[in-house]
Order: sequence, then C-alpha cells, then structure tokens
Amino acid sequence: MAAFTLIDGRMIRGILVVWTKRFYMHHEVIFNVIDRTTTRWMIGSIAGCLLLLLVVSGAYARQEEGLSPAAENNLERETAGTEAVSEDDAQWQTLNALARHKIRLNTADEAALQSIGLLTPLQISRFLQYRALLGDLLSIYELQAVPGFEPDVIRRILPYVEVGNDLAPHYTLKDYMRKGDHSLLLRYGRAGEKAKGFMHTDSTLPAYRGSPDKVFMRYRYSFPRYMSWGITMEKDAGEAFFKGAQQQGFDFYSAHIFIRNYRKVKALALGDYTVNIGQGLLNWQGQAYGKGAAVMQVKREGEVLRPYTSAGEFYFFRGAAITLAHRRWELTAFVSLRNQDASTDTLMDEVTAASIISSGYHRTATEAAKRGKVQQLSAGGNIRYHAPRWQLGGNITSHHLTPVLQRETAPYNQFDFNGDELTAASVDYSGTWKNVHLFGEAAVSSNGKPAVVQGLLTSVAPTVDVAIVYRYYDKAYQSLYAKGFGDSYRTANEQGLYAAVTLKINPRWQVDGYADLFYFPWLKYRSNAPSHGKDFFLQGSYVPGKKMALLLRYNFRQSEENLLLPGNPVKVLAPVTATHLRFQWSMKVSKQLDIKTRLECSNYSMSGDKQQGWMIYQDASYRFNHLPFTISGRLSRFQTGSYDSRIYATESSVLYDNAVSQLYGEGWQYYLNIKWKGSRRLTCWGRFHQSLYPGQTRIGSGNDIINGNKKTMIQFQLQYLIAGK
Repeated sequence: MAAFTLIDGRMIRGILVVWTKRFYMHHEVIFNVIDRTTTRWMIGSIAGCLLLLLVVSGAYARQEEGLSPAAENNLERETAGTEAVSEDDAQWQTLNALARHKIRLNTADEAALQSIGLLTPLQISRFLQYRALLGDLLSIYELQAVPGFEPDVIRRILPYVEVGNDLAPHYTLKDYMRKGDHSLLLRYGRAGEKAKGFMHTDSTLPAYRGSPDKVFMRYRYSFPRYMSWGITMEKDAGEAFFKGAQQQGFDFYSAHIFIRNYRKVKALALGDYTVNIGQGLLNWQGQAYGKGAAVMQVKREGEVLRPYTSAGEFYFFRGAAITLAHRRWELTAFVSLRNQDASTDTLMDEVTAASIISSGYHRTATEAAKRGKVQQLSAGGNIRYHAPRWQLGGNITSHHLTPVLQRETAPYNQFDFNGDELTAASVDYSGTWKNVHLFGEAAVSSNGKPAVVQGLLTSVAPTVDVAIVYRYYDKAYQSLYAKGFGDSYRTANEQGLYAAVTLKINPRWQVDGYADLFYFPWLKYRSNAPSHGKDFFLQGSYVPGKKMALLLRYNFRQSEENLLLPGNPVKVLAPVTATHLRFQWSMKVSKQLDIKTRLECSNYSMSGDKQQGWMIYQDASYRFNHLPFTISGRLSRFQTGSYDSRIYATESSVLYDNAVSQLYGEGWQYYLNIKWKGSRRLTCWGRFHQSLYPGQTRIGSGNDIINGNKKTMIQFQLQYLIAGK
C-alpha cells in the first residue's frame, strides 16, 4: 500500500476547498443539467487527477498513533474531575481492530461511522447525505469533496476506513468465528520503593495482604462489527493472589461473548457488557468525556450494547442482553445480576448498606470485608425508531439492591438515592435538518424528579461550526450509572448553558473555544450553600505543514467553595479561580524521530491565597530503520504552590494503558519506553518511570506513603496477535 501525504500548497488546497463547497451549495442546479451518473464520474475523475498530486509513493508501515491533543485534554480533565485515571480502553481497542479490519465507506451506516469516535454528528450526516446524493465513492480521496472533511479530519480517520467494493459483505456464522483476530495481552507492573502498606513490624502484619505486583491479562477474539469473545483478569498492587481474600487467584475476572449483525439480531451479549442509552441521563457505562479541547464533541454517541473488556470493576453489567432489529425499529432488553462492594451497618439485627464502593480495591482486610456485600439485580430496555434523518427512543432501567441502601444522611447528600428499588425512564431523540443537528434526552427517576439535556450542532458558515448544550438536572434526580454532559461528574444538582465555536480560518489555522455558565441549586462537596461558576476555554492551533503543529490554549474556571473566616464559626462561600495556559509544539524531525515540547502555567486564587505553578516537558520518540525497536521518553520539570495549583499531563505508556501524571510540589519526572516488534505476531514493551522530589523525606499519604524523595514504577507488556483469515 502506498503512503500518501496531503500537499501543503495553498493554491491546490484552495481550489479543492472552493470547488467542494460551491459544488455542495449548488448541487441542485448541477442535477438539473446533468444526471447523477455523469456527476459521480466527474467527481471521481477530478479526485483521480488530484490523486497524482496528493500521493507520495513509498512503502507504508502503519505506526501506532499517539493521543491527539484533544484526546489528551479529555483524559486529563476526566482524571482531574474523578481523581482516578480511567481504566476504560475500549475505544483504543476498537481503533486498533479497525486498523486491521477497515470500515467500508460505501456500505457503512451511521453506527459504523460513530464507532470510529473521531467524527462529529455533523460530519457523519454530511457524509451520508453526500453518498446518498452522488452514489458510492470511487476513491478514498473523494472524501475531500465532502463538506466538513478537512485534510486533518481525513488524516485522522484514514487508518480505519477504505472504499472497498459496492456490495455489503455477507458473512456466515463460520466467517464470524474465523475472520477475526486472536490477541493475548500480558502486563506486569511494580513500584520500585516499598510503601507503608507493605511493611510489617514484629507485632503487626502489613496492611496490604498481597504483593506489590500489578498483573493484567486479557485474551480476546475480535471481528469488529460482528463478533467478540474473551476473558480479562487483573490483580492490583497489594491484593493477594491464590490466598487470603483471593483464593481464586486474580482479584477480578471478566468474560464475555458478543455477536453483532446476525440476521435480525443486531447485538447479543452474554457475560459482561455495557449499556449506553441516549445522552447518558439514564445509563451510560462507556467512556463519556465532558468539556474539553474537542469542543464540538458534546453528544453521547454509540450503540446501546457493547462488550466489556476493560479492567474497571464497576461500570458494567453481568448477565444477558439482546438487540433485535426489524426494518426501522430496534428493541433492546437486558438483565444483570452481580455483587457490588459496599460498607455495611447493622441496626437492630437488620443489615443495611451504607455506601456502594466503585474503586475495586481489595488490598487490606477492611477493603476485602466490603467485597460483594450488595447484590444488584438490574433490568431494562430500549425501543428505538430510525428514520432517514432522525431517530426517537424510549428507555427504562430498574435496579434492586439487597440489602437496602441506607446512607448516613448529611445536608449535602439528603437527596441521594436510599432504598432497595430505583427505577428511571427517559425519552431521547436526534435529528438533522439542513445544517442543523438537534439532540436531547428527558429523564425522570422513580421519585418523580427530572433531568433534561438539549443540544444543537450547526454550521453557520462553511468554516464556522457552533455547539450549544443546555442541561437541567434536578437536585434530587437519581441514577446509578448516569454520565450526562456537565461541569460535575454527578448527573444531579446542576443547571448550565454551554456554547462552543470552531473557526477554520484557513487549512493551517483553527480556533476552538467555549463558554460554560453553571449553577448548583443545592449543597455539594466543599460547598455548604447553592453555588455557581463559569468556565472559559480558548485554543488556537497552527499546522504549517505535515511535519509540525503548534498549539496555544487558555482555560479559566471560577467556582465557589467553603471558606472559614477568622472569628466566624460558620463557613461561607468564596470564589475560587483557576487558570491554565499551555503552549505545545510537536515536530516530525525525520522518518525516525518525533519530538514534542509542552510548557504549562497554572494560577490558583481563593480569598487572597494566590498560588502559581508551572511545568515543562520534552518528549522524543525514535524508530530504528533496520531494527524492530522504538524508543520514546520524557523529561519533565515542575513546580507548583500546592495541590490546588496542580497540573495534569498525559503520558505515553504501553499499549492500552491510560497514564496521566498529577504534578504538584517541586520536582523532576522522567520515563523511558522501549517497544520491540519481535515478529509479525509478537510485540513487547518495557517502561521505566521515576519522579524525584528534592528536599522531601516522604511521598504520598496513608498506606501509600514512601520514605524518601523518589517514586519509581516499572512495567513490562507482551502482546501476541494472530490476524484473521
């Protein structure tokens, strides 16, 4: 396969962009003069001529792509909001599978295009309209004639799509089971220093009952869009292995069988799976980013049922589910029975659950005692009607808990769910009219309290896209697995209005920005009264050529938190402001060497307490020409006033490992990654990571305290992949 790069010449791109947009705006006039076949032939001919200019011949070898700046920002913001790095690698797995089993653009439906996760609803709608109007694509380069498909968009999706033939494949069940890929992934990690939880004295045992080793194993067979099965096993550092609370070996086991698009069965799940409904007000167990650098990606999208293959121990169901399709109708039903971790209380010989715990840790005797204390029976369904340019769905979920959930009541949580039965229902929709895409969901929980989200995406000009999202989540709205769009990671007690714009000044310059105004009508964590805030984001990106990219980003957020004033026993709300300024520069120095530099400054202010912070890092990645090795690394220097002015930075790690650094205090951080492609089937990774804090004698807190001024982590990973026939 020949490699290609889009020419940077202003004249060629200008002619292409102008021709494309004028053709799209005036296609009705064209169709009055010439027929559809002639028009399609003309488009293909022009694309073929451009192909001679846009292709640079040479051997092509697909390299694993790093996270885009937008994806890095989304992962960093999610980590900052939840104080935990996501273990969900489902989308990462999907993209790697699609790189081997590309989506055929001439037969792809909306769901297939959504599965890439890199296109906005407007771009998907425009592509489907273009294909319906002009017929099948003759060449992959015809994508440049689709409005909204700028060169950077095409570059992002190109590894995962192809034109193919004009006929949809007709696979048998035997094909489902032999055309996919078998992969075995083994990952091992361990801290270099011994934390307090692993130490013992003459009279006490270690708090952590297992070894410091972290082990992850996953076998999976995957034929994208058709079949998947596999098993996942994980042991966290500190958890026992074949002893104590983990007599069965690994602390966490997960298995699934998943079939898609077999006759009238659109999806069938057995074992572990996720349910993702509407806009996340009722149930969304997959990854769902909030505000971030991808300012237009505010809509929750994807199929209702998906196989679960990640290491997280909370956001999934265990049981059976099915989606049936008949013409324009789809019906989904699911049932799940699983045990959840919980702390329990006993009052008058009656056991109640005081809280449900989602961390999945079973390291200490206390954590192990909370394992599986609540039995959760879940059931629900979705019915959906698909029309050519809009769809409408109705949804219901119900959860039954044994024993009853009875939290200790405090002023801020008095509206949270308590009891043994929680039912909720919703209606969601989406539709496109001309250049406007509307979407939304309205839900109500069993206590009668509502949650509503309404969004709009539109192109107000060929180079200007706009997004608007309004949300109203009642203070007493209740749902176990909601992930609605908003400022908070709880889909409750929030009202807000979000507006964003993307401006493509020219093929090299792009400006993205948003403004979000939000209000919390009831008490929340660290706010003992109703509070409000605002969030502003502005980013400019400049891509002068195929080898260089520059980014400048500014983010300002103001909210309100408790403040205890001298002489006043009652806490009052005070404004808290946090600003971040980031400059990032990346360059492809040669075919072998890539470098990236980031400088970020932070400011934090609350009632006269002002703090500053900064961080700078240098990344480099080198691929050897005649050796199957890739070496990458980073050197960072950081200094912040305290935890409040902390800075988050996504790291390059082993395949499928989400890694985000939380930097505060003063210190250095560096890591080195080595990738070895041993054969066509075998790939190995090694990683050494260390943080240094000069002048410190202790790092961490609780059982994770380390004596000394450095913290080290090593990782090894192996993947054995057998490609399908």
